[in-house]
Amino acid sequence: MVTLMMIPASIHAGQLPEIAPSFTATDLSGKSANLAGFRGKIVFLVFWASWCAPCREELPELDRLYKKFKTEGFEVIAISVDASESDVKSYLRKFPISFPVLLDKKGDVNDAYRVSGLPTGFLIGKNGIIRHIHRGFGKELLPMYEKEITDLIKQK
Repeated sequence: MVTLMMIPASIHAGQLPEIAPSFTATDLSGKSANLAGFRGKIVFLVFWASWCAPCREELPELDRLYKKFKTEGFEVIAISVDASESDVKSYLRKFPISFPVLLDKKGDVNDAYRVSGLPTGFLIGKNGIIRHIHRGFGKELLPMYEKEITDLIKQK
């Protein structure tokens, strides 16, 4: 069971230099996507649910960052841990976002990333290494997100 984490926390690359676990999941139209297809790009992989208040606050901010940095090789992938696909669709009809939303129906991706609270974000470098982990969300984290993204964009 996924629990809601209220206090934002970050872990940085020196504390967790590991390759992001590979996964394949489907989007809301049933199309498969996998993390390997994003190799060579910077990816913010976020685990969320439609019932999670901090998630609902974070997704529009991630959409703004996605639009700002997508031409520089930045991607956002949202992994929904909602039990109901219809809840996800309903939420996204009201609050559309520009990046892919994938469904983790069996919880396999959630388990692979050892997610214990929502939202949880993994900032993955172009080489597939997890560089930063963010647990929880607060708007005070946005300058740090931008700096981390900008730093990864500068890396060759």
